[in-house]
Amino acid sequence: MALTMDRLAPGATKSPRTLETPYAALMAAPPSGPMKPLARARRGALRPAGGHLVLDRVAEELLFAFAERMSEGTLREEGTEGPRFDGSTMLTVDLQRLAPHWREPLDAAGRARLACAVEGSVRVRLRALRLARADVVHRLPGRALGRASVATSVRIVDDQLHVDVDLEVPLRLFSRRALG
Repeated sequence: MALTMDRLAPGATKSPRTLETPYAALMAAPPSGPMKPLARARRGALRPAGGHLVLDRVAEELLFAFAERMSEGTLREEGTEGPRFDGSTMLTVDLQRLAPHWREPLDAAGRARLACAVEGSVRVRLRALRLARADVVHRLPGRALGRASVATSVRIVDDQLHVDVDLEVPLRLFSRRALG
């Protein structure tokens, strides 16, 4: 354990960068006064970066761990552009269930900060898009997906955070023979 120069414990030796104290010297002088109880650590935080709030990785993982996913869509075979899939995937996070694991309170102001951070998060949008794409692949096996047109939106509805991904993607037949 490192100590500053003004608080050199008995038996401590000086080193170029820090003062190192043997364990016995630390145990000989117990702390004065009652010790504070252990604090419960909560993960998931918003942190400022570049003038706006961003989600840390733990916060992102918490959001997706508590998210429920619902997808819907239709296959459109008509049209000059060929077959395409139009669909939507909605991720819903129950903020009451998330609150005990979240570092800051999820009152009205906290929810607004969370929605703003989620809306500005490229990682959250990309991850939601990948989930939506996986839903399309699951619904339409044997079809290759073309370049998708995507729109995402984030909003708070009552005690829930909604992340909507609207997807329009052209389809073509997938042939294993074409792969070689």
